[in-house]
Amino acid sequence: MPKILNYGSLNIDYVYSVPHFVQPGETLSSLARNIFAGGKGLNQSVAAARAGGTVYHAGAVGRDDSRVLLDMIESNGIHADYLQKRDLPSGHTIIQVDEHGQNCIILYGGANVSLTKEEIHHTLSHFAAGDYLILQNEVNCIEELIRKGAACGLNVCFNVSPFTPELLQLPLELCSVLIVNEIEGSAMVGMSADTDPYILIEALCSKYPQTSFVLTLGSRGSILRQKGKEAISCRAYQVNAVDTTAAGDTFLGYLIYMLSCGEDGGTALQTATAASAIAVTRKGAAPSIPTMPEVKQFLAEQRTTVLTDRI
Repeated sequence: MPKILNYGSLNIDYVYSVPHFVQPGETLSSLARNIFAGGKGLNQSVAAARAGGTVYHAGAVGRDDSRVLLDMIESNGIHADYLQKRDLPSGHTIIQVDEHGQNCIILYGGANVSLTKEEIHHTLSHFAAGDYLILQNEVNCIEELIRKGAACGLNVCFNVSPFTPELLQLPLELCSVLIVNEIEGSAMVGMSADTDPYILIEALCSKYPQTSFVLTLGSRGSILRQKGKEAISCRAYQVNAVDTTAAGDTFLGYLIYMLSCGEDGGTALQTATAASAIAVTRKGAAPSIPTMPEVKQFLAEQRTTVLTDRI
């Protein structure tokens, strides 16, 4: 079974429940505050581990403030052999969650953006061709990680979020899988964000013919277009959302795990969609991510399939 290495962010999430997102010039009293372990990287590692993967998390945290992050790693059986401790603050976020479960996020990079090329080379030397490398745009040295990971024969899976125009200068053609939403994907091929998603994903695959794509469509669902195969579409499950903070990370962690197991695209997409549906019914980021038995039970209870010819 391939190993999964996530070279990614770890953030302490300060989550404020609010009646609405704060407006310019407004002082708004929150209804509650909670502190969770999070970060796109950590969330994705937790999801892949709870799905059943052998997961290693590499990156950096603060020496003095990272206990909540390290506890989350240890409690989920994630290997921390290549996680560095810095004399810097850990990355953190300020998250507003409104009464409809939607969120907006302010991100501070902290230790997440202190990676060095030497550390990257040392870490990747312990992984073999065919293993999986998960990346997000919340750490530094992304170009080095892509180039070195591809040179080592790893399946580089890059979640291009948060998106910046500078990402287009990266060697994205070396990635095995790119995970994008409509706004990110349209920016990559110079199309408008309201472009038909099937036209959009074909344009992405045409620009990067050696890469598989996952196009996420929010509450509508997602499309998977693996290299050399037809697109697979999956509608989102209809659930009562209370917090969407880790929905995309849960989806990605489960999807990469399923693909690493050699599962077919449809099964992988449906399983990841179910995991994401469960996550949005719970508060918090990493704490909301379900285990594989919970996902299997959820799938067994569904009476209709969400796989479809077209969303």
